[in-house]
Order: sequence, then C-alpha cells, then structure tokens
Amino acid sequence: MDNKEGILRKFYKTILDLLFPEEGICFLCEKYDEYIGDDHICSECKEQIKYIDNHICKICGKPLESGYIPDRCPDCIKHPHFFTTAVAAVEYEGLIKKSIYKYKYGNKAYMYKAFGHLMVQAIIDKDIKGFEVIVPVPLHRAKRAERGFNQSELLAKYISEKLDVPIDFKNLKRIKKTSVQNKLHRLQRQQNIKDAFIVKNSNAFKDRVVLLVDDILTTGATADECSKMILENGANKVFVLSIATGRNTNM
Repeated sequence: MDNKEGILRKFYKTILDLLFPEEGICFLCEKYDEYIGDDHICSECKEQIKYIDNHICKICGKPLESGYIPDRCPDCIKHPHFFTTAVAAVEYEGLIKKSIYKYKYGNKAYMYKAFGHLMVQAIIDKDIKGFEVIVPVPLHRAKRAERGFNQSELLAKYISEKLDVPIDFKNLKRIKKTSVQNKLHRLQRQQNIKDAFIVKNSNAFKDRVVLLVDDILTTGATADECSKMILENGANKVFVLSIATGRNTNM
C-alpha cells in the first residue's frame, strides 16, 4: 500500500469515526447508559474526573494547592507567558489522560464532542469573555495526514458552534515538523517549538482578542509560541483553552 492510499484510508476511517453512534453511549468508557445526555459522559466516568475549581493560577489556570496564597503559581512568577490567561476544564490524570490519548492516537475523532462540552462549560464557569475569534493550534500537514484529523480543530469547531463565535483555522499555520513535546523538558520544549508557526494573513488577528484552543496545557510552550506569533501580528490579547492541564510541581 503506497502512502497516498494510506492517507485515503485514514481519511475515510476518520469520517466513519465522526459518525460514531451517540445516543446512550459514553464516549470515555464506551458503555451504554440510557441516561447519558449531550455531554456524552456517563455518571461513573464523571465521578473519576477531577474538575478544576476556582483556586487556580490566574495566568496558566493550573490548580493551586490548598493554603497557597499568591494568585500566580511559582512557575508563572518565574516564567512569564505571552498569553493573558489559560483555562482548562479538568486535570490531566487518570481517566482523562487515557481518554485524550485514545482521542488523539486511537482513531476516535468523535470524542471531541465530550471534551468540547467540558471546555464550553469551563469557559462559562471561569467567566472568560470578550474573545472575538477562535483559533485551534495547528498540526503540521504530515502529522495531520498521519492522524487523519487535527484534534484541536475539531474542538475549536465545536466551541465555535456552541458559543456562536467565528473560527479561523486558515491563518495560523505550523511550518516546522516538531518532535513530540511530552517527551521533552521545558527548555527542550521551547527550543523544539521555536519558529514552528507563521501567520499567513498579517491582518487576520489585528486588534482582536483571540481564544487559542489546544488539547493539553503542560508547560505552555506551544501555547506561548502560538500566542507570540498571533500578538506579533497585531492581536490585542490571547486567551488559551484546553481540555486538561496538570498540577504545578513547584509548589
């Protein structure tokens, strides 16, 4: 099977996954439950998820330990970010960690609807307002062809439809094929992602507030590089929204 045929098979497999039967199926554990609603998550899975409350870093959105008084985590105090603030729906552990892996690498594109629901709720709960356009973190064309879809783009489209905010997935582009970030330390992540993105139309984000959508926020290196490029092309500010984030280990 040549590469072109492989890409076509991946494409059609993705289309079939997007048509996954929805009613009564939990997208995380795939069990049937007639009481499952529009969030596509069963009650048992909800009990395993760690939702992020309001005791968070005002910059990166990571949970702060009980009794920690400053409104910024030690990491954000030490390492300033280009984005204004980041919000995540849940903590990156356990069931969520496994489910995001299945979504990205297990050909389960339909899972964006469950994660998208969590993200929309996080935006409402954290009262993030004023963004005028939604931009997904782009994949390199080779990675997109290999996976069959961009997980952040599917999330961004869902959020765009639910919040009635326009989406722009044409102007922020990834031009550098980078290594997998989760295997790298902070400095390596920054070097790996440096100069990986361009903005095609320099006026696309001028004087606008942008909501940047990604699946996971860890050190924020990818979100920072995207935000830097968007700001350099005239945006007023960038908010970041992800499915999940980890805890700051420096507290």
